[in-house]
Amino acid sequence: MKPQFHLPLPTYPDGSSFTIIDNAIDLARQSGADLLASIPEVTISPIRQSFPTAIDVDALRAQAENYSRDCGTSLRDHIREAEAKTGIDVQIHGFRTREPNVYDTFAQIAKTHDLSVLEASDLTRTLTETLLFGSGRPVVLFPATSVCGRIDTVAIAWDGSCAAAKAISSARLFLDRATKVHVISIVDDKEIDEKSRALFISTLKRSGLGVEDLALHAGSQTPASAMQSAAVEQKADILVAGGFGHSRLREFILGGVTRELLGKCDLPVLMAH
Repeated sequence: MKPQFHLPLPTYPDGSSFTIIDNAIDLARQSGADLLASIPEVTISPIRQSFPTAIDVDALRAQAENYSRDCGTSLRDHIREAEAKTGIDVQIHGFRTREPNVYDTFAQIAKTHDLSVLEASDLTRTLTETLLFGSGRPVVLFPATSVCGRIDTVAIAWDGSCAAAKAISSARLFLDRATKVHVISIVDDKEIDEKSRALFISTLKRSGLGVEDLALHAGSQTPASAMQSAAVEQKADILVAGGFGHSRLREFILGGVTRELLGKCDLPVLMAH
């Protein structure tokens, strides 16, 4: 069964980068997957003015719609150029929708695909949260500033949670091709069940994977930073992590592992909820 990847490309209020297109195409090439790029043409609902004003709201609305349309054209052009260079065919799904419905439409499309490919940045955080928690499918986040390479070594953030187990199951496509796996646990962030962790590592080894066990202290770093630092130090090509946080109060105060990863990642990160 051929994997089906989804690349949502917002066009308003901020346009998607060309970098995420290049990363998605390369990931599809490595994985032998089909890639669908969904590109919206956003329409803005008319604003009824209750009092006279010098602001031409109709002109602003038209300007925003033109920006979305022009951005979509630029993204399509880059996809076609990338196809010519790589030989990878990308299916483009264009759709017209009102501004408040864009992310929900992306989530509906994501439900029909194996995973969605996104960029980790503050600009895309709301979209990523919508897909991660609203599609039932995993997302792969890429750094916003670089095109990543081949995925051979996988780092797994293990804490024994259901979210971590779901992410690992969703990462099977990459684990099947992995040459090495690093299991990373931040032991001073939360209590880790050592028996469960040992059983997980034993299971990975029985499946034929070369596994390295890394139980680490975050120290002065946040758990998310410690996980990423360890993965980068071990030359991992992707980090697999569950999409979850601590208690609502602590997540609000500290930002949470999930929230931090959504805003910035140093290497590709697969997350599932």
